[in-house]
Amino acid sequence: MIRVHGFLGGISEALRADLATADLVVGGRRQLDDAGVPAAQRVELGALAPAIERLKALDDDKLAVVIASGDPGFFGILRPLRRAGLHCEVVPTITSLQAAFAAVALPWDDAQLVSAHSGGIEAAIRIAGVHPKVGVLTAPGKGLAQLVAALRGRDKHFVVAERLGEADERVRVFDEAAALTVDEDDLASPYVVLILDAAPESAEAVGHSPQLAGDPNAPGPDDPKPASNTRADGSDRAPIIGQVVNTTRARHQADQIDQALGVESKRYDGPASAGLVAAWGECDLIVSHLALGATTRLIAPLLADKHTDPGVVVVDEAGHFAVPLVGGHIGGANELARRIGEALDATAVVSTATDSLGIPALDQLGWAVSGDVAGVTAAIIDGAPVSVLREHLWPMPPLPGNVLVPAPGEPAAPGTVGRVVVTDRAAPTAGGASDDQLPTVVLHPDSLVVGMGCNKGTSVEALRELLDATLAGAGLAKESIAALVSVDAKAGELGLIKLADELGVPYVTYPADRLAEQDAPNPSAVVEREIGSGSVSEASVLARGAELIVEKHKGAEATCAIGRIPARGRLHVVGLGPGSRDLLTPRAANVVRHANLVVGYGPYVRQVRDLVSPHAEVMATKMGTEEQRTRAAIDAARSGLDVAFLSGGDPAIYAMASPTLEMGTDGVDVDIVPGVTAELAASAILGAPLGHDHATISLSDLHTDWELILKRVRAAAQGDFVITLYNPRSRSRIHQLPDALAIIAEYRGPDTPVASVSQAERAQQHVHMSSLADFQPEWVDMNTIVIVGSDTTTFATSGDGRRIIVTPRDYHWMDGAVSGHKRLNYPHGSRPRVSRAEFKGQAAPPAEAAQPPTTQSQVTPSQATQSRTTAAQPGSDVPTQENSHD
Repeated sequence: MIRVHGFLGGISEALRADLATADLVVGGRRQLDDAGVPAAQRVELGALAPAIERLKALDDDKLAVVIASGDPGFFGILRPLRRAGLHCEVVPTITSLQAAFAAVALPWDDAQLVSAHSGGIEAAIRIAGVHPKVGVLTAPGKGLAQLVAALRGRDKHFVVAERLGEADERVRVFDEAAALTVDEDDLASPYVVLILDAAPESAEAVGHSPQLAGDPNAPGPDDPKPASNTRADGSDRAPIIGQVVNTTRARHQADQIDQALGVESKRYDGPASAGLVAAWGECDLIVSHLALGATTRLIAPLLADKHTDPGVVVVDEAGHFAVPLVGGHIGGANELARRIGEALDATAVVSTATDSLGIPALDQLGWAVSGDVAGVTAAIIDGAPVSVLREHLWPMPPLPGNVLVPAPGEPAAPGTVGRVVVTDRAAPTAGGASDDQLPTVVLHPDSLVVGMGCNKGTSVEALRELLDATLAGAGLAKESIAALVSVDAKAGELGLIKLADELGVPYVTYPADRLAEQDAPNPSAVVEREIGSGSVSEASVLARGAELIVEKHKGAEATCAIGRIPARGRLHVVGLGPGSRDLLTPRAANVVRHANLVVGYGPYVRQVRDLVSPHAEVMATKMGTEEQRTRAAIDAARSGLDVAFLSGGDPAIYAMASPTLEMGTDGVDVDIVPGVTAELAASAILGAPLGHDHATISLSDLHTDWELILKRVRAAAQGDFVITLYNPRSRSRIHQLPDALAIIAEYRGPDTPVASVSQAERAQQHVHMSSLADFQPEWVDMNTIVIVGSDTTTFATSGDGRRIIVTPRDYHWMDGAVSGHKRLNYPHGSRPRVSRAEFKGQAAPPAEAAQPPTTQSQVTPSQATQSRTTAAQPGSDVPTQENSHD
């Protein structure tokens, strides 16, 4: 029998009774001495393994007592005993942290509790930086002095509780200034430290009753905080935006900005001076709805460092201008001003030289940067020759003509006065970068993948040491690491997780069977027996799609390999939507802005010409040249460029995504950027005709056999789908739409709603709503979408009196208010089988119901055939592939 007793300062009656009959007593020397345990019965805790072996060797009928400091289940000895397979009875007690909170009369259910016994003190420092109430179990060299030094300037209060429960117990409270003066020799071990945002006697320190222990109803360690993100570029969280307002109009503009940006900003409403100061310490970006001069005077004393100060945008009272005041590049104010300008239909007044000239800022490319950024940027702005030297085809943004980009590995151009070196090496020498005084900027692209395997429980320090040695041996830059990878069995390995967190990169693991498929050069039979793959570090790099450039390095507890992600150009196939700017997605606009080359059908290029960088190339071609421009876009991406290949609507709906992928994109990173389709735009204009199941069919027979198209139309009509018809008609293709409507009329009543929308969401937009019997194909051209309703589609009137088309969703809780047929709204699976006439609420006789209705647009099969043979006359305008684009 093993009985584990908690111990905090004094011996309880239960412990005293067990000690009197115990055959073996395990504990710390101090506890054993206090209990008066004879030498023959005692096992002093130092290394845990000998104590566990003595406990395992004890006969089952013997009593072993384990004395645990504090509560045995709280960062205590109970876990290793259970892991060793020992069965225990536990006699709990309060923990030293509980006692410390009790000593200052504070509830601790909303506190975070951290132990520095088994690891470093970094976790306690990190959590105390964002949490108002933290308790820390200290250890030698990891105590008050380290905590106060790391948290200096945060105005914390410290409660130090020493030798709790003993006769010489002492509890002291310090503010930051007093804590800095405490001599370590004046602290009696063991002691714990409480770190508080407010003095313990204050009401603020009491906190709120949480639903979840440790939750103070305040930001936790993983919640967003200004300038506290995991990744170096801040891409793992959205910035915190604050708006300073003090008028009704400003509040209204702030609401508009929130709605347009899709955020819920923090509001600082009231005295402007207090609001700006509060926002400065709590936000990444600030929108000031005050005058420019007033904002400038208020923030002037707060300015410290452009790398950490928040970006500030000033919006005037009338909402005509958005002015980035500080933090234009690094703080993100320039981009925020542009977004606010779009939201309020205002002008973004961006005055930084690179932005006003359309030149990319070297420190805003998303890569680690070092060197003479100001000097090289000035040379670019002045029009002086600057060379960009790359070892591989890492894509660069659009650059002005005076910036020369030689092929990878080639030297700088003669007469160069500045240099940008793009490399993943730690000490770049490209173009003599280390041999002369030429102003140089070094950019480290995210190109390296680190694969690691390790023994269970390997510390982050050991892993970091192996990684640093491997990088140094290969001359590679830590700043270029893009991911840390391993095997699924290591998904919870704390050391690897911590290392990825330090690097600011994702930690990705792969199944062992996937790693086993990789052609790793240095497999291990031992590793294969244990996890099912002969390689972890090398194979995980290969599984990530990287080229292995540093083979496996072995450390005492881990292995490390490094790969390079192939440097490739990017081809974005971009959907522009139906034509109106407000339906162009932000992602599509961003791709166009940053492309080196923009390729597209002429009207599509004109649609976004204002977004294209002044330093980008443009290839606008006419209808009928789809193959040429597709090939040109792919070839340009293969040369290392960032290419935006434009397509109307959505690129994957009767547009350029399919032919681009069919043509072959080896050696290119392909990105399909979705857009709002013409079908969706037309549906929104009409109401909700696509409210239930629907089919989309193109009537262009340029590349699809007409009989196959008719087969699809008939199948959709038989299935009672709402049918959207793309490419319904052109000057030479005039029979297709009447033929399709004739087939649909065999399965639809003459009153079925049919609508056409031409030039959807453009200035020339025109809408026709009709019935299947009265619809006129002459209303339609190649820029038109036709939507034919199902049996349940109906006309309705919106609240503003507008005529709309609705296909009811038929939720069982609806009352048929729109459709007018309550019989439609059965619960799923309970609808009776009825004829179409009965379904529509008509009492048609069986014979009549069996006959297909006659419509004005109906033609006989022979007429359809005659129409097909006579429509295309010699010399007619044969439609091109562009006709089939969304």
